[in-house]
Amino acid sequence: MTKTRGRPRRNPGSPTGLGSEQDILHAAGELFVTRGFGRTSTRAIAEGAGLQQASVYHWFGSKDEILLRLVLGTVIPSHRIADRLLTSDAPGHVLLWALAYADAGLLHEDPQNLGVLYFDPELDGDQFREFHEVRDSLHEAYRVLLERTTGEAVTDVDVAMLVGLVENVITYRRRTRSPIPDDTPARVADAMLTLARVPELLTDETRARGIEILGALDSPGPGSAG
Repeated sequence: MTKTRGRPRRNPGSPTGLGSEQDILHAAGELFVTRGFGRTSTRAIAEGAGLQQASVYHWFGSKDEILLRLVLGTVIPSHRIADRLLTSDAPGHVLLWALAYADAGLLHEDPQNLGVLYFDPELDGDQFREFHEVRDSLHEAYRVLLERTTGEAVTDVDVAMLVGLVENVITYRRRTRSPIPDDTPARVADAMLTLARVPELLTDETRARGIEILGALDSPGPGSAG
């Protein structure tokens, strides 16, 4: 059932220009990242969104539900890209480069750096199982592409190192106030092949093919403009 308009706004206008639901998500994202999930009340979220507190519960059943929506929004786009890449018959190293490039690009472009929320202990709860299932599936895509690249079985540690390389974009953004370079996704993808122990496969042709493949996907990614 489509939800109808909630209670009147505390303040006129929509902070995001996208309506109450997105205003709530945006305000919650800012607060969760800066204050932490546990220290953020629904009242504070409502104030940040310019709404009455009751409107938060009109759109979301709980604060947990808001957090789930936010973190799913950070992994589902990369997961969709990974699913498409896994169906390609392109060389494994090209696809691995492309996935790292797209995944790092999405984290790089997120205006709120919501990936910070991955490290919140609150996410360990069973109510966030859907997020963990999607994220685990994304990690499995890295495993498959790494094995296609090397022709060998890989360990959980190998996969964790690859994913950690990509997610370092999150931690770096959190540490620095300066904008990180625009070429960061490409540098992460380059480092991915070095970490996979196939630096000889890192060529201009690999990069160009990876961007070409991403550009052909229905799901948007950093390569879609290339």
